[in-house]
Amino acid sequence: MNTIFNLSLKSAAREPFLLFWSILLPIGGMLILGSLVGNIDYSIRITTGMMAMGILFYSFTTTVFSLLSQRRRGVYQLLKVTPMPLSRYVISVSGAWTLVSMICAMLVLFVGTAFFHLDLRILNVIKMGIICMLGAIGYIFLSFFVSGLCKTDAQTSIVSNLITMPLLLGSDAFYSLDATPAWVKMIVLVNPYQWLLNGLRSGLLGNNRDWLISVMVLSAFLGISLFLAVKSLKVVEN
Repeated sequence: MNTIFNLSLKSAAREPFLLFWSILLPIGGMLILGSLVGNIDYSIRITTGMMAMGILFYSFTTTVFSLLSQRRRGVYQLLKVTPMPLSRYVISVSGAWTLVSMICAMLVLFVGTAFFHLDLRILNVIKMGIICMLGAIGYIFLSFFVSGLCKTDAQTSIVSNLITMPLLLGSDAFYSLDATPAWVKMIVLVNPYQWLLNGLRSGLLGNNRDWLISVMVLSAFLGISLFLAVKSLKVVEN
C-alpha cells in the first residue's frame, strides 16, 4: 500500500491540471478579486471559496480523468492477478489524492492569510483541515462512480462540467445569495459544495456550532459517495 501511495503522490505532483486548477487559478483569483473588493468580509469569503474550488477541481475533476485513464489501461483488471485486493488499492490512491487536495487548500489558505492579514490560529487550521479532508474524500469517492459512467474523455469532460458548474454557481463562494428567492436557498441547502464552504468559513471564524453541522453534512455526503463508489467498483470486479 505504501508503494501505491507514494507512486500516486509522485504522479499527482507531475499533473499539470493540479498546478493550474488547484493552485495557480485559486491563488490568482483570490488575490485579484480580494484586492478589487478590498473588504475583510469578502476576503474571508474569497479565501475559503478558492480553497473549496481547488479541492473540488482536484479531488473530483482531475481524479475523474485519472480514474478513467486507469480503467482504460486495465489497471483494475491487472489487480485481479496480483496479491493486492482492489480495496487496498482504492484506499492507497484515495489517501494520496486526499493529501494532495489538503496541501493545495492549505497553500491557498496561508497565502490568503498573509495577503489579507487574516486572524488564523492553530485550532482554526485543524478544524479547516478536517473539513478539507471530509470534502476531498467525498468528492474522490464520487469520482470513482462518475468515471465508471464514462467511456471517453469527451463524455468525462461533459459529465464533470455538468456536476461542478452547478455546484460552484449554486453556492455563495464568490457572491452573496441573501437576496435570492426562497427556492434558490432551498437548492443551496442540498449543495454539498456549499457545506464545504460553510465548514471552512465556520472553522476560520471559530463558529463551533456551524462547523459541527458542516462536519455532519459532509460526513453524510461522504457516506453516499462511498456507497456509489462501492457499487461502481463491484462492476469492475465482476
